[in-house]
Amino acid sequence: MTLDTRDPSGDFATCPYGAEAAAGDFRSESVPPLGALIGGAYRVIGTLGVGGMGVVLLAQDELLERLVAVKVVQGDMGLHPELCARFLREARAMASVRHENVVTVYAFGEHEGAPYFVMEYVPGDTLEYWLRSRGGQGLPLDQALGVLEQACRGLEAIHRSGAIHGDIKPSNLLIGSAFRVALADLGLSLPLSELRADGAVPVAGTPAYMAPERGFSNVRPELAPRVDVYSMGVVAFELLTGHLPFQGDNALKILHQHRTARPPRPSAFRPELPSAIDEVVLAALEKEPERRIPSAEHLRQMLRQAQQAAAAGSRQPVRVLLAEDDEDFRHLSARWLRRAFPGGEVVEVSNGQQALEALRSGRFSLAVVDLHMPLLDGIGLTAAIRDADRAHRLPILVVTGQGGAPDWQILSNLGADGFLVKPVDSTALIMTARRMLQG
Repeated sequence: MTLDTRDPSGDFATCPYGAEAAAGDFRSESVPPLGALIGGAYRVIGTLGVGGMGVVLLAQDELLERLVAVKVVQGDMGLHPELCARFLREARAMASVRHENVVTVYAFGEHEGAPYFVMEYVPGDTLEYWLRSRGGQGLPLDQALGVLEQACRGLEAIHRSGAIHGDIKPSNLLIGSAFRVALADLGLSLPLSELRADGAVPVAGTPAYMAPERGFSNVRPELAPRVDVYSMGVVAFELLTGHLPFQGDNALKILHQHRTARPPRPSAFRPELPSAIDEVVLAALEKEPERRIPSAEHLRQMLRQAQQAAAAGSRQPVRVLLAEDDEDFRHLSARWLRRAFPGGEVVEVSNGQQALEALRSGRFSLAVVDLHMPLLDGIGLTAAIRDADRAHRLPILVVTGQGGAPDWQILSNLGADGFLVKPVDSTALIMTARRMLQG
């Protein structure tokens, strides 16, 4: 049993890296010091985080010239065969998944008798840090749903690889550049092939996020992925409200609430939340696995549908002007925007002059413009829009494959509201557009 009943919300496995887990002053004779060379290629340059059985180091891959994160078993734990086996299982579980929303494992080895594995370095913060920085407030709705969209995609990839994550929580979700969300720390993962027919599993995890059946050692193999769906439901509740559905002064009390207490509706903490979102979150938090949302993919789709239904019923249809001379990217972006704003309109043009003509045809909700276009570029178009439309102040998002900080400074001074650098994925474009439309 790997529960520490003194801390009902703490980390009882390992710790990914992130701002809240930074431990640059950590010292241990068992941990490779600064400057050490691990595996003949990875030069230690810092400490990213410390967990229950391992330390995560920042290192320079001197062969491939890139930063990596190296997780090393620390201290006497490297002498325990079961812990080393669990460490290897974590590395194998992560290595078996190839998905942008799951941290990638590059290599496994041993350094001075201590096992280690090498992961991609995701610069940024953990979701837990984001939540703490908001002082108990939930994230903006679109931002929260954007995190959950990607987290569900990563979780579904883990399930398709034949494992459950086993410890879904904000500290195991990394937020990187361009709003990329990546699942980390599979230290408590379980291969589906190893689950016993009688449903008995180790009671392990973080009580505040544990499914009722996991907390009481009773997981039916065919329903095992739903323990992660429940945990993702708790994460969704916390992202939307800034609160956990169940709280207590010790782990056992929290586990008992997960088992018996009815969760509150998220809108009880945040009245402006759509009732459709309430229903999805509560369906993910069903006590009985048979009645719970069956998969991470189903949860992702249901959240998106709830968001679209709420958007369709609460405001006028969105009208977007899309000015982009790259035909392929323009059509792809238009498809993303139409999917994000059902019932809305996306007007496509290929240069700045056509954009000005389109603006005279009626009111728009948002302009998405390329920086480099024929006839009138994004800077000139931004200036023209601001000059002609001072009262309405149309939100302007500039997208470019070549611009940089100097261009953004000019655009910002002219009145542009956002700046994205290609390659741009659907999540980055849609989340930025929604944030700008919310004002």
